Amino acid sequence: MRITAPRACALAAAALLATGLALGSAALAAPLRPAESLPDWTGVWQNKGPPTDTDLFDGGTSEPRGCAALNQPCRSHPPYRPEWEAKYLKNLAMARAATLPDPLTRCMPRGTPGNMRSPDTIEFVPRPERTWIFIENGSQARRIYTDGRGHRTGKDAFDNWTGDSVGRWEGDILVVETVGVKGEMMIDRTGAILSSQAKVSERIRRRDADTMEDVFVIDDPVALTGPWKVTRLYRKVNGPIFDYACAENPRNKIDASGRTLTLDTQGRVIDAR
Repeated sequence: MRITAPRACALAAAALLATGLALGSAALAAPLRPAESLPDWTGVWQNKGPPTDTDLFDGGTSEPRGCAALNQPCRSHPPYRPEWEAKYLKNLAMARAATLPDPLTRCMPRGTPGNMRSPDTIEFVPRPERTWIFIENGSQARRIYTDGRGHRTGKDAFDNWTGDSVGRWEGDILVVETVGVKGEMMIDRTGAILSSQAKVSERIRRRDADTMEDVFVIDDPVALTGPWKVTRLYRKVNGPIFDYACAENPRNKIDASGRTLTLDTQGRVIDAR
């Protein structure tokens, strides 16, 4: 049977549509940004310290100012609804009694967004189709897809530690939206938590040669009365990201005299008890 030109075009269009449906929305997305045009985020980065200190996710509202969660009493001030403020106060009481079941002390992952305030090092790897964020503490990896896909749906849209992150580039700023995080997952050592309905928006950029910036706006209709804005800064450090096995406790080695050593990112002793 002879196929006319219009019919051939219709068949080709149908085949293209079928391919796109089979591969998902990414197949029909606009062309990926060329790798050579992506910003240079090479290096190893670490949380910069007060007022965006490492123990509280929201160092900007810490009380007292510049405090560290391991030196209690210390808290931040998320815009919690009353029932969620009560949950936070309960966690604070456990933290002050050294009984808070913090994931990091139990060798569990610190999920998004709390993993972005890890006290150890972070590496950003932008690629055209996705950006990887490698987090030394807990050996976590975030995947931020920039290939045009939307968030997962149906049976694939389950809650998990790092959530479901999609992004886009606005110049040299990576704009990220994360949903599907685990509910009531502790995001810092004071016991701050969010619900599974939280939406975490980020704007990540290299502020200067030695500083990365991540501006968060968290919307949670269950836990919060309004947007929670947090800015975290990361300074460039020398040295690699270490292989991290929480159960082996590589940052707290025992010396010959039986003292427990706390090491910095360069392996230098910063505390001995």
